[in-house]
Amino acid sequence: MLLVVKQLVVDIVATDAGHNRLGRYRVSERRRDGSLVLVPETVDDVIAETADRPLDGDQFLEALDRLDAAASQRER
Repeated sequence: MLLVVKQLVVDIVATDAGHNRLGRYRVSERRRDGSLVLVPETVDDVIAETADRPLDGDQFLEALDRLDAAASQRER
C-alpha cells in the first residue's frame, strides 16, 4: 500500500560549488517504509505557477532561477 502526499513541495537545499540551487522537488508519494519519492519541478510547473500573476523583482528573479533549475533537470 502506498500513501499519496498531495501538494507538498520541498526545496532541496543542496547546492553546487557556486552556491546555485539545484532544484525544487515535489513529493509524489510516501512509501510504507517512510521513504519519499521526489519528482523534480518542471518548466511547465514554474510557468503554471507564475504566469497568471504579476511578479515583483525578487519573485521574477526567483522564477528565473527555478526555470533554469527545471531546465537543467531535463538535461540530466
